[in-house]
Amino acid sequence: MLGLRLINAASFYADTTRAMGLAYEEACASLDSTDAATREAVAKRIIEAARRGERDIARLAGYAIDGLKRLPGIADTG
Repeated sequence: MLGLRLINAASFYADTTRAMGLAYEEACASLDSTDAATREAVAKRIIEAARRGERDIARLAGYAIDGLKRLPGIADTG
């Protein structure tokens, strides 16, 4: 999966990368869409939040989902 490869390729400590991966899985599981563009957007939002210092899995996932709501045509997050 491109999204997890983006997260694993990012330069973070192992515990942060693990949290990001869990947040990615949580966010993707809550989406109605499974297309590659949506998953890539989720990964990029999680990486962005982690670069700003966020480490909480729920907040990382929430940030990714909230960001998708602002991108028309990418995902229907209900």
